[in-house]
Parts: sequence; C-alpha cells; structure tokens
Amino acid sequence: MSSPGEQPFLVVSGEFGVNEPLSGFSNAVASSGARVIVFNSPGGNVGTAIQLGRMIRAAGLDTLQVRQLQCASACSLAFLGGVRRVAETGSIGVHRASFDTSGGMSADEAVDQIQAGTAQVMAYMTEMGVDPKLMQVALSYDRSDMRYLSASEMADLRVTNVAMSPPAVDTSQLPITPNTAPAPTVDANAKQLESAAVTFIKGLIQHHGDNAELALAQVQASYAPTVEYYGKWTDLSSIIQDKRTYFLRWPERGYSVRDSSVMVTCANDRCMVSGIYDWVVRSLPRHKQAKGVANFSYTISVGPNPKIIAETGKVQR
Repeated sequence: MSSPGEQPFLVVSGEFGVNEPLSGFSNAVASSGARVIVFNSPGGNVGTAIQLGRMIRAAGLDTLQVRQLQCASACSLAFLGGVRRVAETGSIGVHRASFDTSGGMSADEAVDQIQAGTAQVMAYMTEMGVDPKLMQVALSYDRSDMRYLSASEMADLRVTNVAMSPPAVDTSQLPITPNTAPAPTVDANAKQLESAAVTFIKGLIQHHGDNAELALAQVQASYAPTVEYYGKWTDLSSIIQDKRTYFLRWPERGYSVRDSSVMVTCANDRCMVSGIYDWVVRSLPRHKQAKGVANFSYTISVGPNPKIIAETGKVQR
C-alpha cells in the first residue's frame, strides 16, 4: 500500500457524534478522489463509527493510521472498515466501549443494552474480517484508560492486514491539524440508490427460498465473476457450486429479513447492505429441520446491471 504522498487521501477528524449524518463523507471522497482514509479522532459514538466503517468498506477504500495523528476508542472501529489496513505501532487505541444506559432504565434493561451493544460491535468485527478477540483486549481497559496496540497484536488480530514496510510512511503531507470535513448534506439521489440497493439484496435473499434451479439462476445473474466470498476471493462457478450443495441439502428454505435491522451505506458507486434475517430449512427425505437467526452483509457494485462483489455473514443461533 502506498503512502498518502503517493495516493489521494482524506483525513477524517473530530469526534463521532450520535446519529451524525455521514453523507458529507461520501461527498468529500468523491470530490477529492481519495483512495486512502486517515483518521485524527479521539473516538465518539460507537454506532456512527461502525456506520462510517461500513461506508469505507462499501467504497473499497483503504485505511492508514500514523502516530502523528490520533485514532482511539470508537475511531478504531471506523479504521477496521478499510479493505487494506495499515497502521504504525501504537497508533490505534482501544478500551471498553460505553453505551447509553440513561433514560430511566432499570438495572436489567441497562445490562441488556450493554450486552446488545457489545454483540453489535463483535458482529461488526467479524463482518470486517477482524478477530473478535480484539473485544477481549478492549474490555480489559476502562473508559478512563487506553490500550495502544503493538504491530504484532494488530497483525494477529487482523486489525491490520498489510504489513508496514520500510521506509516509514511519508507523513509530510499530513496536516498537524486537519481541516474540518465539509458539512453533511442530504442527497436525494443517494437515498434512491440506498433504497434500490436494499430492494436488490432483500429480493436476492427472498429468492434463496426458491427451488434450487431458480435460486441458482438468481445467483448467476446477481454476482460478479469474482467475489470476496466470506473473506476469500472466489470465482462465480465455485460460489454457485457451494450454494448448490446447500440448496440440495435443504430443499425447503425460507428467509425473512428483519426490516428494522437493515443498514445501507453507499459511496464511490458501491453500496454495502447488512442486517439480520430469520431462516428455516427442511429436508423431508432426511427428516431434518433447522431454524435460527443470521446476520448478512453484501457489497454491490451499482449501475445499470448491479452485481454483488462481496458477501459475508454468520449464523447467530
């Protein structure tokens, strides 16, 4: 991965606000032509950081962190969105996340809220291809403390996936005090694109419940020739074979997406759609049935003929 001096880059600075609109980020990426995202942030709201991380991944951007600038607390989650992630030793700080338990919650409700927030972060780490053991490290340090990760820790936990090779990254173009990002704006076209992406993915998941041949035809029409399939670059024929094996093993399948769980982020002609669905599968010849809940994440290359370029997910139960 090249340094910012060799590729267009964008510095994301400041604290992540609660429910902060992030359309300004997409606009800044488009106007700057940035391919690398660098952070100067002390953290902030976990949900907003996760949303930004998904936007970074959907846009196919890389992330780079240097000790000259700061990326701590929730910022570390946004950093994980990079397709290729490079960080100097001691540049990424983690600690125990805080979740809003105000509003007159009972003790049990507060515990449930914290558990749900922790599960959300761990699911996001898995979605980004990062070892969830990173959460164990973070939980060992109180909110008033900060644990900065070594190079070997970041590599082992897959926080970074590209080695920092000498010479050191050229930071001469990085500002000591980065300019404030442009004010967020609401783009009607972006909203239409997000809606179309969600409809596309929900339709695909629904078609997974068709008979095997119809479901496979939908896969053939919807996927790119090569896809980042559960963390590995895989050709379409292998994906079809994998799904054919599953469809034949479970001839009866049903999927129901939880609308309230769906999140979508679009940037640079790509959209990432993620969420949760309930599933049930049956095989009458084998007298078998199974059901449960799974999370999903798809990245789509949008256009007149949209194609899935990445898929991952995990059965929750």
